[in-house]
Parts: sequence; C-alpha cells; structure tokens
Amino acid sequence: MHDGFLFFSIVIPAHNETKYIGTTIASLTQLDYPRERMEVIVVENGSTDGTLETVTACAPAWFKVTSTGKASVSGARNAGIRLLSEASDWVIFLDADTYFSPPFLRELNAFLLRNRTRNLGTGMVSLLPSPDSRCARGWYHFYNFAQHVTGTTRSLQIIRRDLLRIIQYDEQLNFGEDTRMIRRCDRLSRHFYLGTSNVFSSIRRFQKNGWVRQLFSWIYLFILPYERQKHAQYKAIR
Repeated sequence: MHDGFLFFSIVIPAHNETKYIGTTIASLTQLDYPRERMEVIVVENGSTDGTLETVTACAPAWFKVTSTGKASVSGARNAGIRLLSEASDWVIFLDADTYFSPPFLRELNAFLLRNRTRNLGTGMVSLLPSPDSRCARGWYHFYNFAQHVTGTTRSLQIIRRDLLRIIQYDEQLNFGEDTRMIRRCDRLSRHFYLGTSNVFSSIRRFQKNGWVRQLFSWIYLFILPYERQKHAQYKAIR
C-alpha cells in the first residue's frame, strides 16, 4: 500500500468480445484512481471475431495486452496472473461485458482498508444490469442476494494477490472454475460482499436464454460433481 491506496490489478479474459470490450476498456480509462496504483491486463483467448484487433485499437499504451490462442477462460486468467505486477495487492478478474463507474476503485479501496484486519481474501460486489429495466433490476437484486448468501461470484472476482501465488484456476473446467477457486481460497481467508451502485454487467445471457431458463441452467451446472463438470459444455452468449 502507498499513501493510502492499494494497488489493483484488473485482468480481463476476452473471447469473441468485440461488441462489449470497447465499453469496458473506456470505463477503465476513466476510473478516479491514481494511475500508478493500478494496472489492466487484457488476455485475448482464441477469438475469431477480431477481438484482439479491437483491444489493440481501444487500449491505451499502459494496458498490458496478450493473446493465448486457446479458448479457455481459466487459461486466460492464469496467463493474466503470470503478468501481474510485483506491486499488486488485489486482483479483479473482470468479464469483458462488465464495467465500472469512475468512483468504484476508491470505494473498493476504502472498504478493504476499513476491513484489513479481517483476513479478507476473496470478494464479490453487487451488480446493476446493462441495459437497465425494471425486470432486469428485479432479477439482478435476486442474483445479488443469492451470491451474497452463497459466497459465490458472477461477472467479476476479487482475489488477494498473495493467494494467487499458491492457487490458480483449474484449466480442466469449462464451467464452475470461479466457484472452485473461491472455495479453495476460503480455506485460507474470508470472503466478502460489497454493495455498490458502481458496477454494471450485460444482461445478454438473459436476453438470449430467458431469465428463468438461465437460472435453472446455472443451478444444474453448479450441482454437477467435479468429474462431470470437467466435461460439461457451457455455451457462452456473444
């Protein structure tokens, strides 16, 4: 920590995200946080829609941009971990269709500093829908409550940097790798939930599949045993 500001690393796996990645990148360049206390790492992983070209065109020079050539979200996150600054205190793994309002990092920084004696290691924040509607906001309230109660995450994960020196994402999983990561970290630290009005996530999955159908799809995949999760195919919505 330096002058009251933690160092945040933001890692974004990006697979066929041309439609969304520009908005996310723009939001990160507008954050109200000291530039020297943050970094952004974009890991393009096996895209076929020009995502890498879009990122290269949109990202400022201080972003780290790399490509794995393989469509694996766990592999992309692990590649991002290998590029982390030695100064990093906390890592935010951010979906490419999720973005922040300018005050978010200051809000998160203040929360983590207030709770620094609690051995927090992983976290989730409340999300608002993008685009917004009464229906979408109602469903997002439900999902926010469920994730608060269950200690799970969606669209982003916040993990303390030192835990990532000994724990990484399971590259055998196509679904549920984020929950497995949280559970492994829970053995060494505590999970937190931060209510905020500064994080927005696309409703594209629900628009495509329907709110109820998407819910039951996630529940089904979540309760599968590990060996079956390794072979489960989760169709990403683009």
